[in-house]
Amino acid sequence: MSLIQNFASDCRGNAAMIFGLSALPLLLGAGVAIDMAQTNLSQTLLQGAADAAALAGASSGKTTDEDIQVIAQTYLAANGLNDAVEKVTKIKVKRDEARNTVTVRIRGKRPTSLMHLVGINDVEIEAVAEVSLPSDGLEVALVLDVTHSMNSDGRLPALKSAANDFVDTMMKAKDTGADVKVGIVPFAQYVNVGMAARSAPWMDVPNDTSVTLPEQCSIQYPKRQWNNCTEVQKTGYNDGIPYTYTAYENCTVVDGPAEKVCYTPVNESKWHGCVGSRADGLDEKIGTVSSPYPGVMGITCNDEILRLTSDGSKLKSKITSLVAAQETYVPSGLLWGWNMVDGDEPLAEAQSAAAIKAKGGTKAIVLMTDGDNTKSAVYPYHYGTDGAVADKKVKELCKNIKKDEIVIYTISFMVTDADSIDLLEKCASDKSKAFSADNAAQLAKAFSDIGDSMLAMRLSK
Repeated sequence: MSLIQNFASDCRGNAAMIFGLSALPLLLGAGVAIDMAQTNLSQTLLQGAADAAALAGASSGKTTDEDIQVIAQTYLAANGLNDAVEKVTKIKVKRDEARNTVTVRIRGKRPTSLMHLVGINDVEIEAVAEVSLPSDGLEVALVLDVTHSMNSDGRLPALKSAANDFVDTMMKAKDTGADVKVGIVPFAQYVNVGMAARSAPWMDVPNDTSVTLPEQCSIQYPKRQWNNCTEVQKTGYNDGIPYTYTAYENCTVVDGPAEKVCYTPVNESKWHGCVGSRADGLDEKIGTVSSPYPGVMGITCNDEILRLTSDGSKLKSKITSLVAAQETYVPSGLLWGWNMVDGDEPLAEAQSAAAIKAKGGTKAIVLMTDGDNTKSAVYPYHYGTDGAVADKKVKELCKNIKKDEIVIYTISFMVTDADSIDLLEKCASDKSKAFSADNAAQLAKAFSDIGDSMLAMRLSK
């Protein structure tokens, strides 16, 4: 057999030769897998950097693409861009006014580990992040319970602190270019719309009167003496809170000489800014010029409302000055919160529903109360004591307000009655907007969460 024939018939070394021929594809396959894994990691890092840059640019308050781009690039450098790609080929930032979004698009290249063996030296990756900005237009009525029970257990100071922090949050958004307005509706048994509203076409207020009555005389004992007196104590209730008072005194009385005493009484009827309720059924709707609100005479009520404003100092001053007194009639507060953010009369500071809807804005009411309805309507006054009737009014008002596309947030503060908590939860626009707070810290968090919800920016891509 010739040398050539021997070589051809010799099988030794075939395995090594076959392995050598197949090693290159295997190596390339492994290299592709490694490079793909590294590319996926880089893609994740790049997307995270793009998300952070988009949120930073959107929250900066800047309005031009150029200004936002500077902020985004600065943020990218500090948030993993260099770890994701070796070479950045494109960074583009765009604010879309029509869609109210900020978009960051990044393209870059990272070198391959093994794929360069077949001429692939780098891989291009891209990340896109889009942030939906807060609604362009936010009108909020803070409907705050300032009844007598708020004087207990540090409730009023806790409310003032939490509400002032909420105003700070809203004003920071305003300072970054958001169109934000907030109003305050303090309520107890009535709402005070202010003396300046007396001549408004949507108010029906009688003239103040002062009538001098005929002289009246009586027999009195100016030198009467009371000896050996003992007080008789009884328990009363103010806005559901018990208190002890001296009902009368038992005394030994020595009259002394009698005298005739005469005086001329004056019967006065004055309006102090307090608003009553229109007829049953009408009190579940917004009033009009043709169906005005009644001013209740001879009644004093709590602090005057503060209409929608973007002046943070006025809002905080109003909150800080609040005083708690009188009993609870929640429908009154709800109705005037609705009036405050409605675009029509009686209050005229709010935008129309169509205008705020066109810009993707929001109208909202934040109702905070610490307890049950202790009063009900005896039209036009609120001196009834049927809490169940008042609760029905709350339900109807909440339903009508939500039909008007106004978002309702509720906070039950130190409320222990399960039915009252349930009433407020059902009043809210949905469960996520109903809060329950048992102490000052929880109340502060509730207001904080509501503010964050209203102003939240979200990654939409």
